[in-house]
Amino acid sequence: MALRHELNERTGHIGYGIRPSARGRGLATWALGQILLEAQARGMDRVLLICLAGNPASARTIERNGGILDPRPDSAVLRYWITLGQDIRVR
Repeated sequence: MALRHELNERTGHIGYGIRPSARGRGLATWALGQILLEAQARGMDRVLLICLAGNPASARTIERNGGILDPRPDSAVLRYWITLGQDIRVR
């Protein structure tokens, strides 16, 4: 997991990856929840996450953690915003 404190429109605030042998166990969902708690603790109120349009597993992970799809059309990537608040909880 990587938390970027300043917005990078190309990569977003948060980056993550799960090795192939560990996928499908909920680790990415859990880890993203943890990094969202850290972002909130550091005073961030909203974060941007970006995933490839052809990566439905990553999109589901982001959506499970409250990600709202940015309506800007882009055929290559999906942009999600997560608003941080008191309802953040580890999933």
